[in-house]
Amino acid sequence: MKKIDPYSAEGLQRMTTLLEEIQEQSDRGAAIVAMAWVEESITAALEFFLHHEPNSWKRLFAGSGPLANLSSKIDLSRLLGLVTDTIRSDLHIIRDIRNEFAHQVAHKTQHTKIAFTTAHIKDKCLALKCVAHEEHSNPRVAFMRACAVLYSDFEMLQFFGQKASDGGHIFARVEREQ
Repeated sequence: MKKIDPYSAEGLQRMTTLLEEIQEQSDRGAAIVAMAWVEESITAALEFFLHHEPNSWKRLFAGSGPLANLSSKIDLSRLLGLVTDTIRSDLHIIRDIRNEFAHQVAHKTQHTKIAFTTAHIKDKCLALKCVAHEEHSNPRVAFMRACAVLYSDFEMLQFFGQKASDGGHIFARVEREQ
């Protein structure tokens, strides 16, 4: 994957395009695109912190490799110490929300359209710890902010090049305040 400097003209154009894309989407589209954005940054961070060996990377991360799915990437980021337990939990919650939008046409029991305002999705979005200090009341905004924060955090890990063993990892602000 080609690394793009987020502060370059190309990086800023990419960010603008992603934000416009998310804003124009339905709840379903926004959840899928926003999580794809985060997954891209997780994958780039993992690639940055792992030894460069293209053949092994392809076997593990491509196609049906054991680390090709988002759940495995989230867990590997925790095992490498890139994220805390709280952030891992938030990432899995966001992944679950994305999966529900991606794989369910309608609510399983109520047979209604799935939206960020659907009770269980709303509750999950408003419980995300990585943006808890912002005190959101709009679940779509909480979800999008969480994705933006986590994307930025994974980008900053690469920018500073600090491995978790050296003190660099992603954590929720509420974890610092405890």
